[in-house]
Amino acid sequence: MVNTAVLGYIGAIVASVFFGSNYVPVKNYPTGNGIGFAWVMSLGTLVSAYIAMFISKNYIFVPIGLLGGTLWSIGNFCVIPIVKTIGLGLGLLLWSCSSIITGFFTGKFGWFGLHKQVVAHPVLNWIGFGCIVGAIVFFFFIKPTLEDEKEGKGNSAKYSSIVEDYHPILNARGVNSEYDLQQAMSGDGEKMFFENFPQPAKTLFGIGLSIFSGILYGVNMVPMQLWKQDNPDDSPLSFIFCHFSGIFLFNTLVFIVYAIFKRPPQFYPQTILPSFISGFLWGIANCGLMVATQILGYTIGFPIGSSGPMVVSSLWSVLFFKEIQGVKNLLILLVSFMFLGAGITLLALSS
Repeated sequence: MVNTAVLGYIGAIVASVFFGSNYVPVKNYPTGNGIGFAWVMSLGTLVSAYIAMFISKNYIFVPIGLLGGTLWSIGNFCVIPIVKTIGLGLGLLLWSCSSIITGFFTGKFGWFGLHKQVVAHPVLNWIGFGCIVGAIVFFFFIKPTLEDEKEGKGNSAKYSSIVEDYHPILNARGVNSEYDLQQAMSGDGEKMFFENFPQPAKTLFGIGLSIFSGILYGVNMVPMQLWKQDNPDDSPLSFIFCHFSGIFLFNTLVFIVYAIFKRPPQFYPQTILPSFISGFLWGIANCGLMVATQILGYTIGFPIGSSGPMVVSSLWSVLFFKEIQGVKNLLILLVSFMFLGAGITLLALSS
């Protein structure tokens, strides 16, 4: 019989590998304004939930579970206004840090009705948490080369932060390298209300929205944890169908409302299957994170499973896409790995 804690760490590894890889199938495909992509992706996550339900031979369906999936989806749709105000690099840095901080503090101090998580070595737990946050900050300074520059197209090629690399809701390069990103994000080129703000207000709005998005990511597992407190003997996989149904239903609602009041969401036939595969892989990853969080708790499993994907996605960039080049970038990446490795090790030892 496999030790329960070992299953938790296996879940964290699964989350790291699949969260770090799930956007690879759609990397070179157009996603338009992201509404259609998000909906097809949610179908893939729902299929993974059915498989998890089959494996666990049991499932529960309660409103609070739908809330968890909805919270995650709202955070995901905040990405577009965040990028329009402060950019994806700074935005992802802020929501990644605030997500891990929120999750860690939720477990550490017993917020939202959760039991406080007590670890054997609190000092190691805090230091490990700090190392993981520090690693995320280092990742922000890695500047991979974009495809246009590698091919020598023009003199105005730009760089993006490594943390920008895998968010296809904003990736329109698959259609045309000169595609206007702003038009892709708005869908019709019309300005959103916050774009009329003065620059300082726009920046504050973007920062606030990034932190808000991160908080939603950090608390989306709370409904599952509350359920687990009342049903400690149930399989960790039993809650997944309910959580993923919340994601699917919210994305379906957004899809329908957008189609009625705005314009038909953009669909590219060649992107449908990759989007579905991306969602399926994301579903596997989130299953791993949910198992890790249920077994190891918010102060150990959640930070490990949420930070590990950056290692995997950066390895894709170095070894396969050849996007991280140069001694400086590789040294920063090495330092990031060292901080992250130390943080994960200390969190594991703190238990």
